[in-house]
Amino acid sequence: MKKSEGMQNIVQFVKFGVVGVSNTLVDWAVFYLLTNFAFGGGSGELASKAVAFAVAVINSFIWNSAWTFKKEFKESIGNRDERIRRGGVVFLRFVLVSLIGWGINYYTFKYTRFSLGQIQIVSLIAASAAATLWNFIINKLWTYKK
Repeated sequence: MKKSEGMQNIVQFVKFGVVGVSNTLVDWAVFYLLTNFAFGGGSGELASKAVAFAVAVINSFIWNSAWTFKKEFKESIGNRDERIRRGGVVFLRFVLVSLIGWGINYYTFKYTRFSLGQIQIVSLIAASAAATLWNFIINKLWTYKK
């Protein structure tokens, strides 16, 4: 019995969420290790955050390509002769979507926290929800399409 398209989308969204939670742990762990053992804290926090974000994006790309959007990824990279080039295009799209998602997260937090006066946790939840929806929808509709 074949799953309906709606059910497939729900399953993919749940997988995307699992990858997102694990990816947050990767981001935090890399940040922690770098700030405490490589850059020594202080001004090194920004460099640590940048590196942690880059590692998290790569981790997210690998897991979403191999698990969440596996079928779409295989279809988008095509035959053996085109895989490296097309895989690179998919990766660049993923990075672009992630960067825009980071911006959505940041500005949603800033707006809800300081313009609407929401408490911190409400703003964090709103920012994460907005970025998650952006990332899932655009990755599904654009990143992993031919």
